[in-house]
Amino acid sequence: MRTVQRKAQEVAARERMFVGLALEMVKRVGFHNLTLGKLATEAGYSKGTVYNHFTCREDLLIELSTENARQQLRYYQAVADLPLGGVSALYALALAYLRHAEVSPVLFESSITARTEAVCALASEERMRRRDLVESQMAQVVSSVVDRTVTERAFDNAHLTPDVAVDALRSSILGYAATHLLSERFLWSTERDAESQLLTLAAMVHGLGWPYLGLDELRALQRTVVGVVDGSPSDVYVG
Repeated sequence: MRTVQRKAQEVAARERMFVGLALEMVKRVGFHNLTLGKLATEAGYSKGTVYNHFTCREDLLIELSTENARQQLRYYQAVADLPLGGVSALYALALAYLRHAEVSPVLFESSITARTEAVCALASEERMRRRDLVESQMAQVVSSVVDRTVTERAFDNAHLTPDVAVDALRSSILGYAATHLLSERFLWSTERDAESQLLTLAAMVHGLGWPYLGLDELRALQRTVVGVVDGSPSDVYVG
C-alpha cells in the first residue's frame, strides 16, 4: 500500500476513534461539558492533533449528527427493502425513527443540537456538506416509499400533496420523540404506554391522508422494525 493511502486510512481511523470517544463523553458528562481539549486529554493526544480533525467543538457536533444520519439511513434502507406495501413501509419508517431515538439517545439529541444556528454558524462548510449529503439520501428513501403509497392509491388528502404531508409527519414524529425520549420520564415504560405510542402514530399518519392501521398490524411492524434497528450497535460510530 502506498504511503499516501496508508496515511489517509490512519487519519480516518483516528477520527472515528475521536467521535466514538466523544459519544462516550457526552453520555457521562453531557454536551455542555464536551470540549476539544477534554477530548484530547481522554484520547491521549495533543490538542493540535484533535484540532487537525475538527476546527471547533461545533465541527464535532456536526459530525455526531452526521453519524446519526448515517445510522438512520441504514435503518431506512433496510425497512424500504422489506416486502411491505407502501403504507406499511411508511409506518415502519416512522417506527424506525422512534426506535432509533430510543436506543441511540445521544446521537438523536446531537441531531437536534447540531441544527441550532449557534452550531451551524461556526461549523465548517465541509462538515455541513457531508451531513447534507447523507440526509438527502435519507430523503430519497422516504420519497420512494411515499411514491409507493401514491402508486397504490393509498394517499387521500385534498388539501395536502404527499410531499407536504410526509414533511408534516416527519416534524410531528420529531416533536413527539423529543418530548418523550429526551427525558428519563418518557411515556413508553409499560405495555399500555407502548400501545399509546402506536395509536398516536396511527392517528398522525391517518390524519395526514394515509390509511389507519390496526393495533395488531402495528405491533407486528414494530417487532420487525426493532429487529432491524437493534440488529446494529447503537451509539457506536462506524464511519
